[in-house]
Amino acid sequence: MKFTCFLLFSLCSLCCFAQATPVNGQHMSEEIASATKKDTITIAVLLYNSIVLEDFAGPMEVFSKAQQLTQGGYKTFTVAFSPEVIHTENGLLKIVPDFTLDNFPKADYLLIPGASMPVINKLREDKRLTTFLQTWAKQDSSYIFSVCTAAYLLANAGILDHKNATTHYFVADDFEEQFPQVTLVRNVRYIADGRVITSSGVTSGIDAALYIIGKNSGEKLQGMINRALQYSYGTHEKWPVAPHGMRYRSK
Repeated sequence: MKFTCFLLFSLCSLCCFAQATPVNGQHMSEEIASATKKDTITIAVLLYNSIVLEDFAGPMEVFSKAQQLTQGGYKTFTVAFSPEVIHTENGLLKIVPDFTLDNFPKADYLLIPGASMPVINKLREDKRLTTFLQTWAKQDSSYIFSVCTAAYLLANAGILDHKNATTHYFVADDFEEQFPQVTLVRNVRYIADGRVITSSGVTSGIDAALYIIGKNSGEKLQGMINRALQYSYGTHEKWPVAPHGMRYRSK
C-alpha cells in the first residue's frame, strides 16, 4: 500500500513538473521579450569576397539566438556590393546576399566583418565602400560595428577620428601608425565609443554582439545567450604576443 501511494505521488509530481516547465519557459520568454525595445532591432551584415567566416558567423549566431528568445525582437540580414554569390575566405562557403548596397532596408546596426590584410587594403581603395560607410556614419540613429581588421575600413573612412577603437592584436602597431588620429585601445575584446563599436580579433565579434544584446535587452538575455553558446563573455583580455617578434607592416 505504501509503495502504491509513493508511486502515485511520484507520477503526480512528474506530471506537474512536465506541465509547469513549458509554462515557466514561456513566462521567461515573454519577460525577456517585454524587456527588449518595442521596435525590432535590425542588423545589416556587410558581406564581400574572401571575408573571414567567423567574423560574421559568430555575431550572427548571437543575434539569431536573440531573435528566438525575444520572439522576433531582433532581425538580421546580409548586404553585398552586388547580388552575386559571395565566397568566404579560401572558398569555404558560398552565400547569396539578401540585399545590395543600393536596395537594403533600414537597419539599426551595420556589421562590418574583417578579412586578411591584402583583402582589406584592396577594399580601402574602393571609393564606393568608403562613401557608403561615411554616409552611414552620419546617421543619428544608427550604429556601426566592426570585427577584427575591418577597423581599418572605418578608420580609412574617417569614422574613427578622435575615437577609441581596437583591432586584431597582430596588426595593432601598424594600425596605430597609419591612423594616429585614432586612440588605439589594447587588451580588450571590444570598445564602444558613441555609435561606433570596434572589436579585436575574430571571436571578439561575439563579445561585441553580446554587448549589443545587453545594451538593448538587458543582462538576463545576454547571460542566457552566453550560456547557450557555452561562451565566456568578456570586455578585457591580455592580448597574445606574436612569436619571434613578428609583426605586420603595411607596404
